[in-house]
Amino acid sequence: MKRFMTSLSPAVALVVCLASGAFATPLEEGVAAFDAADYDAAFAEFTAGVEAGDATSGYYLARMLELGLGVEPDAIAAVRLYRQAAQGGEVKALNRVALMYYRGESGVAQDYPEAARLFDMAAAQGDRNALFNLGKLYLAGEGVEQDPARAMSYFKQAADQDHILALNTLGALYRAGAKNAEDRAQSNRYFERSAAFGNAVGLFEMARVSLEDAENPARQIEAHMYLNLASARGHPNAPAALQALTDVMSLTDIEAAQAKARGFVAMSAAGEN
Repeated sequence: MKRFMTSLSPAVALVVCLASGAFATPLEEGVAAFDAADYDAAFAEFTAGVEAGDATSGYYLARMLELGLGVEPDAIAAVRLYRQAAQGGEVKALNRVALMYYRGESGVAQDYPEAARLFDMAAAQGDRNALFNLGKLYLAGEGVEQDPARAMSYFKQAADQDHILALNTLGALYRAGAKNAEDRAQSNRYFERSAAFGNAVGLFEMARVSLEDAENPARQIEAHMYLNLASARGHPNAPAALQALTDVMSLTDIEAAQAKARGFVAMSAAGEN
């Protein structure tokens, strides 16, 4: 390959290099290695990225150090890198530092007001995790004055970005406070969106919605599918509910429900907190 490259003009050689990814950044190389669970390579690439001043590389390197992925866990070094990455403009690192203040972990003393301040900074940049976390603070009145309406606003902004916990939280809040059919329908829409991503809670709650019309065989089949999928994804209440429903369904309907479960394809969702 090297000999072939020397026979090309400089302009053509540059195009070939770009097309083959020869000029991939340390961050790109690091993420590719991280996704492939090649943590030694990922650590080396992210370290190079940090040395080059890349804040996102710092965030990933901090995650590796915090979780002990390919290296010995080092909470102190992780915190230092998170802070450095946050100061460099990496919003995910800013949210992570805020979580440390909220939870009181990794050598960071619990401080709700400071957590709220940092979540607010990250939320202002549109980070969906920070929007959700800020909503939790306003709902509970931790570090801020309790404001359920403001909490709902933050949850909705996070849900608009398909934040799974926000979708489930809104589903539960609308159901708990339902005053009319539209509130119940809104709750169902949030749980249905969560279920579409294959989330166990969303799937389980959609089974409950289906069983509101439990005498309808078609709704039983739908509920069985949801419970089957929720059980497979670890929902603690799904196995017993699935068995109870199986006991009252015909074999034909059970097989139809199992076929629907096999055909279920979850949408891809980014990671949450």
